[in-house]
Amino acid sequence: MNTLADSGYFIGLFNPKDHHHARCKAFFSSYAGQTTTTWAVFTEVCALLAHSKQKAFFAWAAKTQALGHLRIECPPPDAVAALWHMMDKYQDLPMDFCDASLVYLASSLKIHRIATTDARDFSVYRLPGNRRFVHVLDG
Repeated sequence: MNTLADSGYFIGLFNPKDHHHARCKAFFSSYAGQTTTTWAVFTEVCALLAHSKQKAFFAWAAKTQALGHLRIECPPPDAVAALWHMMDKYQDLPMDFCDASLVYLASSLKIHRIATTDARDFSVYRLPGNRRFVHVLDG
């Protein structure tokens, strides 16, 4: 089983003071599949976590990646038009680059499960065939 991970999930997981910490930790403790994210998410997490938490996040990511449980991807260079199109389509939210990179990746890799604390936006975003994301932190 493969699940996408958004910034809020990682921040909730690594910041005990975050109000999503308990549910992020509960999901993580029972999840045995592969987690896939983008470099945009990884960068945003590092920008939002305190330095001491960044170190823990990097240590975890290195270990988890080595075990094959974490996959970090990025849209290819020729995806700029597709990303811009998505960001334009969802400009009312608005969709940021991180979210666009995840939706692009979900469409490319056919992943519909997502660990996110941003259920509002990811409830609006659609995958091919008008398919909705499944929010794993909610269940």
